[in-house]
Amino acid sequence: MITIDSIIIGIGFLLIQLFANQVISKTKLSTSRWLSLCGGVAIAYVFVYILPTLHDEQNKLGGDAPLGSELYVLGLIGLLVYFTIYKLADYRKEETHGATRFYFVEAGFFALYTFMVTYIVVSSDVKTLEAMFYGTAIGLHFIGISYNLWLENKHLHLHYGRFILGAATIAGCTAGMLGPSTGLYVDSMIAFTSGAMIFNVISKEMPSEKHTHLYIFLGAAVIYAAAITALSSLLSW
Repeated sequence: MITIDSIIIGIGFLLIQLFANQVISKTKLSTSRWLSLCGGVAIAYVFVYILPTLHDEQNKLGGDAPLGSELYVLGLIGLLVYFTIYKLADYRKEETHGATRFYFVEAGFFALYTFMVTYIVVSSDVKTLEAMFYGTAIGLHFIGISYNLWLENKHLHLHYGRFILGAATIAGCTAGMLGPSTGLYVDSMIAFTSGAMIFNVISKEMPSEKHTHLYIFLGAAVIYAAAITALSSLLSW
């Protein structure tokens, strides 16, 4: 079912994928502050929402889960897949043609990731305040992903990569509005993207020491975690 909240979230995600590098490089907030803000909110989102969600979805399988840890295994696979992609990208940085080809492989994997994350957010059909909090966290997460891809190859990202991510966002929104919001299919996507998100946040969005604005990072993490925890308890999200 298409709702105004889903449409707003979809448009927001699309604009982020298309213009993330400009958001960071052309605003008054410095790059270190932007990365610290994105990293702080993202790491709080992982621990107060992603991990509990993965746990809840595994529990819902109940007797249908013969091993009792299938979704955790999928989460591990997601983490390992994106770790491998990053490592291969590092190996190709010194090879001009190899780096160009591998940029598109990397962009393709993140387009798949973008599709799944967008599908999950849109299909969950969260409303107003809840949509604002979850949409903000994912939006900042997408800024970090798109910005890091831009750093990998600025020319290719500006001319091709951001449009690949934008197309994946549109596809994820469309599928999320029309597809199921529950079931093993959705649970599997939640598990896989959880592992990928944990890796991406910890390895790429927690800024390195030289780029960290400590107070913004800590403030963003604490404020977001406290706000979403309090609101979840009060409003039964």
